[in-house]
Amino acid sequence: MKRTGLGHSTIYNYLRTFEAGNQELTVQMKKRKDVTPEDYKKLQEEIARLRGELKHERLRADFFEEMVKFGEEVYGMDLKKAGTK
Repeated sequence: MKRTGLGHSTIYNYLRTFEAGNQELTVQMKKRKDVTPEDYKKLQEEIARLRGELKHERLRADFFEEMVKFGEEVYGMDLKKAGTK
């Protein structure tokens, strides 16, 4: 609470929401109190995987934007609004 400046009830609500959505993870967290080097390594691997996925999605979004720009130049109309009618 000191780090975030949030109140006790807000923190409690966040924890309760997290627990409702992640029951298996919550049970594991309650059982284990200390972090082993193996856990740390798994987390680093997951972070690396997620960064790779994020990089891929950013490239995909950039490619989409470039294709829309190219299409607008070729066809002379706003392609983002063309499909909404």
